[in-house]
Amino acid sequence: MKAIVIDKFGGPEVLLQREVATPKIGPGEVLIRLLAAGVNRFDVTTRRGEIPYAAVSFPHVPGVEGAGTVAEVGSGVTAFQIGDRVVPVLTISRGVCRHNPCYCQLGWDNICRDFDKLGLTSWGTYAEYVKASEHNVVHLPRSLSFTDAATSMVATATAWELAISRAHLRQGETALVNAVGGAVGSAAVQIARCAGARVIASAGSDNKLELARQLGADELINYKRQDLKTEVLNLTEGRGVDVVIETVGGQVLQQSIEALAHNGRLATAGSVGSSKVEIDIFRLLRKQAWITGTHFAPKATIRTVLDLLAEKRLRPVLARSFPLIEAGKAQALLESREFFGNILLEIDP
Repeated sequence: MKAIVIDKFGGPEVLLQREVATPKIGPGEVLIRLLAAGVNRFDVTTRRGEIPYAAVSFPHVPGVEGAGTVAEVGSGVTAFQIGDRVVPVLTISRGVCRHNPCYCQLGWDNICRDFDKLGLTSWGTYAEYVKASEHNVVHLPRSLSFTDAATSMVATATAWELAISRAHLRQGETALVNAVGGAVGSAAVQIARCAGARVIASAGSDNKLELARQLGADELINYKRQDLKTEVLNLTEGRGVDVVIETVGGQVLQQSIEALAHNGRLATAGSVGSSKVEIDIFRLLRKQAWITGTHFAPKATIRTVLDLLAEKRLRPVLARSFPLIEAGKAQALLESREFFGNILLEIDP
């Protein structure tokens, strides 16, 4: 099969297409013929060797999200058959374990204590085929395109988990969504609007902010030119926001905490800047504010998001697509941050 393979850590130039053996499946496994793959920041950190909790074995095929059809099923597989439209799940969970509690059985398979990672500890989706256990594959709604599915597995599901499952954003509240130009941010704006919230969008580019307005953002803040905390307080008559969806880190994270209202909630899924900041715990106590995070999203959230996408209640924003062989260019664009929405790899049928 054709696949993008890395033999060492490095820049986008280490992503090379070549022919490799198609994965062999075993009992309980499914072989998926991929037609599209999302390009995710997790792919970049894997390529750079910046994942602290797991080691990559070379040669390695990256890629954490994709969509296609079932090409082969192993013995014992009952939930899938050849031709089914599916997506593999990023967090490879066990389904059941001896740990107490077993998080998978509680519906939190995204924090399985024995998890692996698609595209990190196993070969990923930058290829014509990928294998996955039956437990880590999700059916696609018939009306949802492979392209939309492949660009929503991580970003849109994570945005839903942040805004709805973790921060409990409600109708009539005000939400600050940082980094609205990214895949998570652009999805979070739409989700906040669906929840009936007023949306304040922030980014470091006026162009990205105008595009966020088209998605439904009510107010715009350029955090490179404006003080984020001051602008938020001005827009909320000094009260602050009920919810912050945060993926930037560094000073933006600090200012976002300061911009929270009493009983405010900040939900984060990572950072592109510094992940370590000083927090004045007494200000959090006085506001009764809280900070929460998510490790991607469980399968239940993924299914919810796929259904909403199929119903056109949400829509992934596609910045640009590339053929598989140009994965290096796709990741270079992602690293530049000069885009709005999602980046896709198209895989020839």
